[in-house]
Amino acid sequence: MTHRDGPSSGARKDGERGAEIVSLWQHQAKTEHSALSEMRSYWESLRAGRLVPLRSEIDPREISGALEFGFILERIQPGAVRFRLAGMHLCDLMGMEVRGMPLRSFISPTSRAAFSATLDRVFTKPQIQEHSMVSEDSRGAKLNARLLILPLKSDSGQVDRAIGCFTTDGIVGLAPRRFRVLETRVTNLLTGAETREDSTPERDTSAPQPVAGFAEPQEDFTPAPTQKAERPQLRLVVSNRDEMV
Repeated sequence: MTHRDGPSSGARKDGERGAEIVSLWQHQAKTEHSALSEMRSYWESLRAGRLVPLRSEIDPREISGALEFGFILERIQPGAVRFRLAGMHLCDLMGMEVRGMPLRSFISPTSRAAFSATLDRVFTKPQIQEHSMVSEDSRGAKLNARLLILPLKSDSGQVDRAIGCFTTDGIVGLAPRRFRVLETRVTNLLTGAETREDSTPERDTSAPQPVAGFAEPQEDFTPAPTQKAERPQLRLVVSNRDEMV
């Protein structure tokens, strides 16, 4: 064989059209976005005109690109929804295995009650929900996230299961990460109506705030100077009664 100097056939020439350079972060964002699309498209194909597909119809091999971000939920009772299965990305966000944990573990404590009430509608209406969320660490670094939840029927015929995707955009950083909901997109499966719900701002309940109004301004308290106590004097009492007898 003769050797020829110059670029190989697989190398990209300057000015060659059609080549694309994608950064690692851009690639990750595309992967996570495609995971959401893949999960919803697969769920719609299983649904096939029905209200909700069956949990037993799920085949993980059909959603291999979304498994890292995917999960399956079980509704135990109103307000109690836990993971039955979860991908590695969710474990990375929590810093531990999340199987058996409630989904609300990922939500900021002050927002959990409202989130649980909204989540219940996935099973009772039923609804599709997509939550836009954000997590901020102690240094103020933000981690944006999207949470897609799609209802399923169990073998008993009840809508008490769900499948979904949990993707993030940014560096996970120090786990566990807690998220607050910014916006929720809702699709009512009975009517097909789509709505958006803004989340109410969180209240900081760590310390009570003073209530303005009838309260009078408080004056500074200055303690009175302490006085040195006088040392008591001893008195000698002599009785001469015996000598007078």
